Amino acid sequence: MNLPVFDHAFGARTAIRIVSGLFFLPHTVAKLRNIGRAALLFDKVGFRPARPFVVFTATLELIATVGLVSGLYPRVGAVLATVVLAGAAYAIGRANKLMWRWQHPGVEYMIFWALICLCAGFLAGAP
Repeated sequence: MNLPVFDHAFGARTAIRIVSGLFFLPHTVAKLRNIGRAALLFDKVGFRPARPFVVFTATLELIATVGLVSGLYPRVGAVLATVVLAGAAYAIGRANKLMWRWQHPGVEYMIFWALICLCAGFLAGAP
């Protein structure tokens, strides 16, 4: 009896791509449920008009999530995720001074997550 060979590398890449996309959902939901507070931060860091900018970034996050989770357009999802995360890193750096460690708060988490999204999205179809 021959069992099918499972490609562990493909399985790992797929899992990381899906999880990277799913991590946007709680953030997006919180942003939309607290749109007023999010708009205050967006205004503080210069993303204006703040309220429409919040909706725009939440939309980008949802498109990135669909692209990464579904695997239909993982590269588009990865690029959009990276754009959103770069904007988040900029906002955190601008609002709290540029620091690296998360305890302050820092930007390293957004940079790491963006790199993971790019790797997962662009390796999605790799053999």
